[in-house]
Amino acid sequence: MRPSLTEIGGAKLFCIATDKFKSEYFSLRFTLPLEADTVQQNSLLTSVLGRGSERHPTKLAINRHLDELYSTSVSSRNQRMGDMQRIGFSADLLGSRYVDGGKGVLPEVIDMLAELFYRPALENGLFCAEYVESEKSNMRDAIRAAINNPRGYAMAKCRQMLCAGEPFALSLIGEEETLSAITPKTLTARYRHVIENAVPTFFYVGNTPAEKAAQMIAASFPHFDKKESAYRAIVKKFEGEPLWGEEEMPLCQGKLSIGFRTDISALHAMAPAMLLLNEIFGGSPASKLFLNVREKRSLCYHCSSSLDLYKGVLFANAGMTPGNRAITEEAMLTEFDAIARGEITDAEFEAARRSLDHSYRQALDNPAALSSFYAKRALIGNTETIDSFRQAVARVTKEEIVTAAQHVSKGATFFLKGNLSEEEDEE
Repeated sequence: MRPSLTEIGGAKLFCIATDKFKSEYFSLRFTLPLEADTVQQNSLLTSVLGRGSERHPTKLAINRHLDELYSTSVSSRNQRMGDMQRIGFSADLLGSRYVDGGKGVLPEVIDMLAELFYRPALENGLFCAEYVESEKSNMRDAIRAAINNPRGYAMAKCRQMLCAGEPFALSLIGEEETLSAITPKTLTARYRHVIENAVPTFFYVGNTPAEKAAQMIAASFPHFDKKESAYRAIVKKFEGEPLWGEEEMPLCQGKLSIGFRTDISALHAMAPAMLLLNEIFGGSPASKLFLNVREKRSLCYHCSSSLDLYKGVLFANAGMTPGNRAITEEAMLTEFDAIARGEITDAEFEAARRSLDHSYRQALDNPAALSSFYAKRALIGNTETIDSFRQAVARVTKEEIVTAAQHVSKGATFFLKGNLSEEEDEE
C-alpha cells in the first residue's frame, strides 16, 4: 500500500486509494521552520482559525455544518518534526460508498478545510479579537498546566539541555510573557505571511481516485505557485561532557529524564536497528528498563524509553522515590551498556521484534496512522512502504543492534526532585 503523488501547482497530494475502510481521512499540513519568534504564533493560528470562517463564523456553525456532513470530525494539528513545525487540519469522514449512492462528502469536506484556512472569519481585516483572546487564554492555561505534568516537565527540561541552541529545544506553546504580546494585528500578519510564503501538503486515504481528489482541491483552494519549505533537522551525536540539571517541586516522587543523541536518522540504513534497540531498552513492557529496573529491582514506579528518529534523540524516563535517584539512574545506564556489549537474550530480541512489527501492522488498519507514516517519510524523501519497513525490521540482527548502540551518546540528565514526605499513589 504505497501512496501516489499528484502535483497541484507547488503543492503535493499524497493519496492512498483504497476501499478497505468505512471511513476516509483527509488532511492538510503546513511545514514551517521551527523558530523562536514564530513558533507560538504558529501554534495559536490553528486554534483561532478553527473558531470560525466566512460562511460559518462561529464554532457552533462549524459543528452544525460538520454534523450535516454525516458527523465529519475536524481536528487541528500542531507538532514538531525534526527542526520543523507542522500545523494544519485533518478530517475523518464517512466513506463515499455509504453516502448518496457513492457521491460522498469529500468535496464538501475539502471545501470546509479550505474555508477554515483561506477564508477565516475576520473583523475589519483582522482576526476577531474575541477569538484571539479566548485562544490565548486556553494556551495560557496549557502553559501553566505543563508544570502540573511532572514527567512531561522533566522530559521538556532534558530536551532543552540536550538540544540547546537548536530549534528542537523550543516549546511549541512558548511562554506566558511572549503570549501576552500577541494581538489580532500581529497574529493576522503572521497568518498572511504563512499563506503567502508556504504551501500545504495534502494527504487522502479513501476510495476516490487521486486525480479526482486533486480536482476537488484545485476547485476549493487557491493556486499554489510556491514550494514547500525544505525539511531540516540537526542529527548528530552529543559532543562534550554530559549536562546535569535539577529542580525541586512540591511532589512526593522524583522524575528523572536522561537524554541521548545519535547520528542515525530515519533515512539511515540502521534506522530499523535503532528502533529495535529502543524496544529492547525501554520501549515496551518486555524491555530491560521495565523488567529489570522496575519489576525485578523495584527501583521506580515507572521506567521507559522513547525514540525520535527524525531528530535522532532518545529519552529514558523514570519516576521514583527521590532517595532512589542515583541508584535508579545507574541501573538504567547499566541496562543500556548491556545492550552495547551484546547482552541481549533471544527472548528480549524476539519480543522487541514482535512488538515493533505489531505497531506497524496496526497502522495498516488506521487511515490516520497510514497518513502519519507516509506523510512524515515523504517529507524527508523516504519512499519505503510499511510492508518493506517491516521486512527491514525482520532482517535486523543482534549484531546490528549492538553497532547501533555505539552511535548513541548520553548528553543530558534532568532530575525533578520532589520535596514532600507524604505517600503518593503510584501512577
